[in-house]
Amino acid sequence: MKLEDNVIEMLKKNEKDDYINEIKDLTIFFNTNHISKLTPSFRPGNMIGQNCIVLLQTNLYRIKLLCYGYVNGLNMNTPIISTLSLRAILETTGSLAFLLKKYNQYKSGELSQDEFEENIKRLYLGLKDKRNLPEAPDPINVMTLIDAVDHYLKIHYKFREKNFRLSYDDLSERCHPNSFGYLLGHKIDEKFTVNFSDDSTIHSPIEYDLEYFSITIKLYKDIYRELRNKIEENEEIPFKELYHFKNYKWKSGPNKSPFCN
Repeated sequence: MKLEDNVIEMLKKNEKDDYINEIKDLTIFFNTNHISKLTPSFRPGNMIGQNCIVLLQTNLYRIKLLCYGYVNGLNMNTPIISTLSLRAILETTGSLAFLLKKYNQYKSGELSQDEFEENIKRLYLGLKDKRNLPEAPDPINVMTLIDAVDHYLKIHYKFREKNFRLSYDDLSERCHPNSFGYLLGHKIDEKFTVNFSDDSTIHSPIEYDLEYFSITIKLYKDIYRELRNKIEENEEIPFKELYHFKNYKWKSGPNKSPFCN
């Protein structure tokens, strides 16, 4: 995930140097948390730890590809690609926030094990179009996923407004082929002359919603780390690639380290 030199120059010229470092840090985050394979080594008492870890990793790869799409939009001077990717990044972050919310409810006793496992199933395997797989569960509504991020912001940052939903709605307006979705295609000058965009048009940094990208990626990393830590501390992890005590420092629970008193 690399910014082209002309994009770096453009960001520096517009005093947006911080975003350059954030994209570099994002590559490190993906590489650090990537797991190449998971091999079961025993049968756990339940499947929660296993299923959550698998979902976390597939979610991680999905958002990595979407971030590539966002950065490629910057590199290709194509903000619509970045906007489409960014909207999906918000949805994918919402998926993780929803899982964290439901896991916390499960651990607090608000949800039964069966209810939590049903949420995992719907989150991972849900389908709206069941023509080829009629037995598939219903998916979780995307706005429920978006609202889960606002729930996270309320719990962790005391936000009262649904700022994440407002950001998502704003991006959606520009993804759709109407009104704001057409603004990139032309400009109207003070004489009301319509000047249409072409391959020579250089788009402004504001068209890429860098702040939305930065905030969402920070939230994603925080939610990912919190959820993965909770799963690895509290649930049985049957994969031999993860189940070794040099990684685990937990003082209690199923993965208690023998090196902790």
